[in-house]
Amino acid sequence: MASRVGNSSWNGPHGDFESVSKSFGPDQRLSAEKAFSSVLVSAVREAVGDALGRNVLEILTTKGLLDDASNSKEFDRKLQSLFGNGAAVLERIVVKDLDRKLGIRYDSEANFDYQKSLEAAKEVCLMESRVR
Repeated sequence: MASRVGNSSWNGPHGDFESVSKSFGPDQRLSAEKAFSSVLVSAVREAVGDALGRNVLEILTTKGLLDDASNSKEFDRKLQSLFGNGAAVLERIVVKDLDRKLGIRYDSEANFDYQKSLEAAKEVCLMESRVR
């Protein structure tokens, strides 16, 4: 599997997700994006459930917090409004779990940017779907 080195703003050999995804047909791109979204939502649910407990996960799900888990900006905004500085900790846990699921080496020493980390993971997921 692929591994990300350096920091969370890693860009793969093709630059970024958008440039890589343009080389796909519409069906392939949609399929790869759905696969990534599914893995991301699973990682978010597991990370939040493990960090905060299943009861809190149920409450957050009921209140719609996880509805936008694949929309990183909206998810970040909701986490910030609920948890303040604690949102960054949850986001790191999500990215660490997501990286584990995708077989990406997680670098805890790297500068952390939630959105860039998700973009890098999405690119890896897309590149792996091209290989299949």
